[in-house]
Amino acid sequence: MVGVHHRAGRLNLQFAICNLQFAIVLIAYLLSGFFVVRGNETAVVRRFGAVVKNANGEVRLWPSGWHYDCPWPFASVDRVKLNEIRTLSVGNLEQDELSQTGFLKGVDPARQAQFLSGDKNILNVQISVSYRVSDSAIGDFLFAAISPERRLRTLAESVLADAMLHSGVDFVHTLGRNELRELMTSRLQRLAAEQRLGLTVDDVTIGNVTPPLRVKAEFIDVMNARADKETAINQARAYAEQREAEARAIAQRAKDAAEVIRRQSVESAKAESESFSKLIAQLRSDEQSGRRSYAEARQLTLRRKYLDTLEEVLRKVAAKVVLDSGQAIDLTILREQKAGSK
Repeated sequence: MVGVHHRAGRLNLQFAICNLQFAIVLIAYLLSGFFVVRGNETAVVRRFGAVVKNANGEVRLWPSGWHYDCPWPFASVDRVKLNEIRTLSVGNLEQDELSQTGFLKGVDPARQAQFLSGDKNILNVQISVSYRVSDSAIGDFLFAAISPERRLRTLAESVLADAMLHSGVDFVHTLGRNELRELMTSRLQRLAAEQRLGLTVDDVTIGNVTPPLRVKAEFIDVMNARADKETAINQARAYAEQREAEARAIAQRAKDAAEVIRRQSVESAKAESESFSKLIAQLRSDEQSGRRSYAEARQLTLRRKYLDTLEEVLRKVAAKVVLDSGQAIDLTILREQKAGSK
């Protein structure tokens, strides 16, 4: 009997231990449903294979912090960094290497990304695409597309190749890089939205454009010729601006001198007019007072003017006139009017 009780006790103890172990395992399994979302992350939960959505049908985004849902395999958590700016390069040239790569420096042929331009020139082009996961289309990023970043790289290569085919070498190489960047950015944004990649393209940067090694010298000659052309144009513009400024200055000086002469002439004319008006008024006054008639006063005034003018003229005469004839010479300039004449 003692042995039987001892065996029963051992069985009960083992059963209790098994229950305790099962309870611990069950609790640990249930606790595995807790998950942590970091501060720079956003989580999406799939419950029984279906994405958990809000009441309005949109994908529910779990913010940072502690959360609980069904443990695995009934639920799984996908964490995404929405605010992270990601970069992919087309051309397989890293930015740090590009900063050390001078223009026209040889590039490893195995790492070249050659594109054909519209004028049948070959250029090695490297671009960098800055993108991020769209918060409004995170479901497309996680579930609608297979490897969306790889597809975005393929789209960037195709867009770059198409843009190169519709552009000339000068446009891509120097003149239109900003326009090309804006064009590629808008096209990639549109294509990423149409193909539901769940990615938002922020910017496309053209990092480096290099010609093939065989035509390095020709590109250098073209660049030197373009630089000489720009220098000549700038010098011509500077000379034209200088000459234009000088001409404006001369014209302004002539205008100022003419204005001074105009004012002097106007003032002189005004003074003579006022003097003449005062003289006429004086003659009218003498006639009204009865001292002399208007004609006598006028004749007297003309004689005085004549004498003043003759005195002024003779003062400036330095030569003498010698007459060998004994006949009298009439030097009268202003003669008195005869009676009855006007």
